[in-house]
Amino acid sequence: MSYTYTLRYVFDPRTNTPEKDEKLLNFVQKAKIDDVAFIINGEELNHSHLTKEETQVWLDAIIPLQKQLAKLGVTTSLNPWTTIMHSDRGFSVNPKIGFNTFVDINGNKAKDMACPADPTWRKYLAQQYAQYASIHPRRLWMEDDFRHYNHTPLKLMCFCDYHMKLYQEKLGRAESREEFVKNMLKPGEPTIERKIYLDQARKEMIENEHLIEQAVHKVSPDTDMGQMTSFPDWHAIEGRDWAKLFDAQAGPGHPRVARPHLPAYNEVAPLIYGRKFEEYSRNTAAFLGPHAELYPELENSMWTPQVKSNTFIAFQIITTALLGAKGIMLNIFDMMGNGINEDWGYGKMLADIKPFASALSNHRLNMKELRGIKVLVDQDSAYTAHTTWGKEPEELLPHEKNWASLLASFSFATTILPIQDNFEIEDQTIAIAGQLLRNLTDSQITKLITQNTVLLDGESIQVLLDRDLGNLLHIQSAKWHAAKSGYQSFEQADGVTVQGVKNPRITMLQHTGNYLQLDYQPNSNVKIWSSAYNSIDQKLGNFMAVIDDHIIVLPMDQDPKHGWESQFSSYKQGLMQQIMASVEPTDYLINMPHVKLNIQENGKVVWLANFNLDSYTEIKWHISEPLPSTTATLIRKYGSSIEKEVVKIDVRDNLATIKSSLSPLETIQLIF
Repeated sequence: MSYTYTLRYVFDPRTNTPEKDEKLLNFVQKAKIDDVAFIINGEELNHSHLTKEETQVWLDAIIPLQKQLAKLGVTTSLNPWTTIMHSDRGFSVNPKIGFNTFVDINGNKAKDMACPADPTWRKYLAQQYAQYASIHPRRLWMEDDFRHYNHTPLKLMCFCDYHMKLYQEKLGRAESREEFVKNMLKPGEPTIERKIYLDQARKEMIENEHLIEQAVHKVSPDTDMGQMTSFPDWHAIEGRDWAKLFDAQAGPGHPRVARPHLPAYNEVAPLIYGRKFEEYSRNTAAFLGPHAELYPELENSMWTPQVKSNTFIAFQIITTALLGAKGIMLNIFDMMGNGINEDWGYGKMLADIKPFASALSNHRLNMKELRGIKVLVDQDSAYTAHTTWGKEPEELLPHEKNWASLLASFSFATTILPIQDNFEIEDQTIAIAGQLLRNLTDSQITKLITQNTVLLDGESIQVLLDRDLGNLLHIQSAKWHAAKSGYQSFEQADGVTVQGVKNPRITMLQHTGNYLQLDYQPNSNVKIWSSAYNSIDQKLGNFMAVIDDHIIVLPMDQDPKHGWESQFSSYKQGLMQQIMASVEPTDYLINMPHVKLNIQENGKVVWLANFNLDSYTEIKWHISEPLPSTTATLIRKYGSSIEKEVVKIDVRDNLATIKSSLSPLETIQLIF
């Protein structure tokens, strides 16, 4: 299957030249571009929401290029840059358009950003998209400003008079905006105000997608609609229902089409990128399901080699194989109308890697059919989360992604599983973080924990305690100790050796969460793997433990700013690998930090991706079950072509050794 290149392209219809058009046409041929998505009214060229006449100026300028691209076998898509509007930039809504703008959680009114339930805006946007559809684009995209948050300089919305009326009708009583917001974020058990807000936010976006889909397909039945997405945890606090939203947008006979966020607008350390890739990109892919067409976002803001190297761009594109992506959206040139820059070498780089990206697509990764630890997530967690202070909407953000980034960085075979997709989970290895368990009944929790191998963090354990389910872990007493309180200082794994270091230590002081000290009932089946110590080497209490031979606990929550950064330690990696191997057969790589391991459920396809600047001379893989064969075909990129090599695998004592190197930022595939 050919991997699809979509070039997001901006030209200025007022100043564009034939020379720039010629450069575009040359570039799409050299770079093997399949589709050009013209950005309309974007960034520096954005001039508020466009009237019908202003929109037609853009379309009239695009149509001649659309015809020339078609002669080259290249399709045309459209990427209008505004739905609600990304941010207030000094403009106000044109009175001829005349819709109402939103009010945020603090009572601030936007100048140019729409209220997502405003009837005038809904009608306007549907008409706009029908106008875009008039040139019959291959795909017609909706920007990621189609959300209730991240509209600078304002906060979560919408609390305008119209929305407050809707909320009050559902409440059955009058409440001021201040009272409603206070109750919506109130600590403890979630309130009816929170449910009303989330239900309305969820409902209005699905309705908007459906209205736009109908308008588009009435004009251009063959056009696919696509939605650009942001951070899944933030989408949770606007109540996003992924399946219903994307099905409403797709319409009958069309696939779900999405542009997941790739979390590096500028070049960053690849190991940091790898963590965020799990938290955001893989999380999004999991929510969208295996049949969605994914075209992730490769963005180079501020769009020159000053912010990202060609090597890193190629690495980002190739590793979209770990999402099961069908292609990529390339936002590699600026959005001011400078057009194509031939000096940056993008054309050759893209042409060189496309055969390999396509070869990886021939055995497409399906996240629902991967072997290994399943990290559970739930789109509804903002409905049930308990806030601590009740001051900021960020307190509703789910923390479920923490295991995903940690375990993948530790080279465990992992995947991400939304519990809506498959709640009947038995005889699996699952990882639960944050307050996800609040979405389940006591009986569901009991079944989940007793019938699976389970990894739990401190927040998950607190949910069990709140539900009087501590007996599932044989807990006798529990007490939280705040980080930097003068109590705990480091974790020590007594009697354990990791990479030649006896009794290794991991910080409990820096960039870390609070410590939940657990004491267990006498004579319980609990093995303590590590303990908390203070700064003068006094043992304080239990830390990591295995309970009943199948429950692994990491009793800490997350730092508000740094999350679980303290846990990204090679000592913790070695400790976790030993713990998991003691519990059950487990797939992981040995001494290959930040190399991601993905294994098809039947074991016949394996992906290894090095999110690191170090190289490895051989691959050491601790296997959970016998390999299909002791030989495999290794597929890798070699220059501008593909190298296929039959490799022998030496298996001894559950350790498979492959005498093949893995270079920095390299992805390979093994086919058995």
